[in-house]
Amino acid sequence: MTSERLREILDGFPNQHVLVVGDVMLDHYLWGATKRISPEAPVPVVSVESETYRPGGAANVAYNLRILGSNVTIAGLIGKDDNATHLTNTLSESGVNTSGLIIDPTRPTTTKTRVMGHTQYRQQQQMLRVDRETAIPIDDKLLKPLMDAITNAQSLGAVFVSDYAKGVVTLPFMDAIRQIQKTHHYPIIADPKGRNFDKYHGVTAISPNQSEALGAFNLDEADDKTVIEIGHRLIKQFELTQVYMTRSEKGVALFEQDGQVTHIPATARDVFDVSGAGDTTAAVYTLALLSNASPPEAAYIGNLAGGIVVGKVGVDTVSIDEIIEAHILATNA
Repeated sequence: MTSERLREILDGFPNQHVLVVGDVMLDHYLWGATKRISPEAPVPVVSVESETYRPGGAANVAYNLRILGSNVTIAGLIGKDDNATHLTNTLSESGVNTSGLIIDPTRPTTTKTRVMGHTQYRQQQQMLRVDRETAIPIDDKLLKPLMDAITNAQSLGAVFVSDYAKGVVTLPFMDAIRQIQKTHHYPIIADPKGRNFDKYHGVTAISPNQSEALGAFNLDEADDKTVIEIGHRLIKQFELTQVYMTRSEKGVALFEQDGQVTHIPATARDVFDVSGAGDTTAAVYTLALLSNASPPEAAYIGNLAGGIVVGKVGVDTVSIDEIIEAHILATNA
């Protein structure tokens, strides 16, 4: 891809409107120094120096899309708690439309607290993660306001489903999404979770990592030949247009309905933290498709974005300038 073509696609990002639905989360970080071992147990003591909050899960997808310039509406469940306030404020301040976030007072806002410690000789690394969550599937009482929020979203280019198995993305939820699509005809891109892919049947594209793709057929490991077979099986069995499979150090593999397979090598130079990398990769892939990129072009740009974000500590975003710079480094353009 030429630099001119890349810029042409990226220039289309602000013209898009994406609805992100699914499991919204808050990522909470405690940053500090690790200087000694606790006398109470064989664990390090982290002296907290700072505290930060970032959108996670579906909220991270929405935040990434917004940072890249697109219009974004988000729909999902939050609790009636301080973490919900942190999350909605961060999203709203970035320009994300949060009118689709429904309060469920019976569950906490899904929050992942990561304790990040550093020593004199080592950079920050994760010492511990604490999760606050409820993964009970939503009932009809919660499904209706979510569907109302989705139906009321205007001028959508695509719907992005972010499934983290926290209870929002159920089969009835996906059935309702597909029913709405019959009227509006926008593409649905799903980032799947778990081994049951039946609920994603008939969406436009899915963006699993290799482990998730293999898990759909109860496999834990596979050679490259089997991975390719799995990609084709996903397309055929679930009637998909594309499968965008991330493969860690092997880059990404794009499978298309016509049987074409595109392999794109990894571009990451340093890997510090893979948290949220799948969200970023899939978000950029979606925006590129909406901006008239061919599927292989979109896969390439998404792969660039993933390579950037794993080089950062913690869940983070990428910018247009960073994508352009990564392309220059990858192609010596």
